[in-house]
Amino acid sequence: MSSGATRLPLTLALGGGGMKCVAEAAVLAVLEEAGLPIGPLVGVSGGGIVAVLYAAGFTPLQIRDEFQRIHLLEVWEPDPERQALFGASRIRARFRELVGEKTFADLRRPAVAMAMNFHTAQPVPITSGTLADALTATMAIPGLFQGVARGEELLVDCGVINPLPVDVARQLGPRVVAVDVLHHDSLEEADNIIEPRGPLRYAAGLTRQLGVSLIIRNGYQAIKIGMQRLTEWNLATYPPDVLLRPAVGPVGLFGSHQAEQAYLMGEAATRAALPQLEALAQAPSGWRGLWQRLRRPSPAAG
Repeated sequence: MSSGATRLPLTLALGGGGMKCVAEAAVLAVLEEAGLPIGPLVGVSGGGIVAVLYAAGFTPLQIRDEFQRIHLLEVWEPDPERQALFGASRIRARFRELVGEKTFADLRRPAVAMAMNFHTAQPVPITSGTLADALTATMAIPGLFQGVARGEELLVDCGVINPLPVDVARQLGPRVVAVDVLHHDSLEEADNIIEPRGPLRYAAGLTRQLGVSLIIRNGYQAIKIGMQRLTEWNLATYPPDVLLRPAVGPVGLFGSHQAEQAYLMGEAATRAALPQLEALAQAPSGWRGLWQRLRRPSPAAG
């Protein structure tokens, strides 16, 4: 295809994975650098944060820096309803510092933050209301962070039922790029679940002394295995046109000290897949057979 061919927008499905999702900001950066148009974005949990912030006008580097600034102790507060370890008001206030009182109507491009109604276990695509509430809801891991009440709904992180929303992305555009950040396992990840800085460094040491670090590691790994299986099912049922899998296995769920590492991994995976992405951006709408040839990621992309 000639370099002067019209490039068509790519729809992004961004999976959840906490600090691993910084790699998704890097995906956006490489797409921008390559001049590939970015269309609607849909994300889960950390991927939902990336999607909404980018649609609100944040640059990929700004998104990386915001993830890097996240410290759990700064937003800790008891949940007054005793349903989670963290209340929601400080987290919501942190997001309000970023996006003010903006709503989805203020976004520069379409974006969806995926949540789950905890009462019914049904997915809820958030496309209206304040951005601060949507950001709080999409990352509200049940039991860890307090959810967001909306009418009869209690909105929480939907990663446990749809960790990679390719199905929703397919409804938003015909050329879908999915970014899976949970596929890669690493023994290093367990030591990086929480940032080893400040008081949390001592908390991590205490868990080792008390002999509960293995319990935490096994519990986290069990949840992750379930999410990986769901992701594989989603990919088989709703195959994307291009699948990116940055090698972010060592990056911990709340390892903000690893944000730069995750970003570099996201860059590497996207650059390796640029020929596939270029071809997809020039594919006519409705060319469904394309994904069968393009979804095989380059070895460097995985």
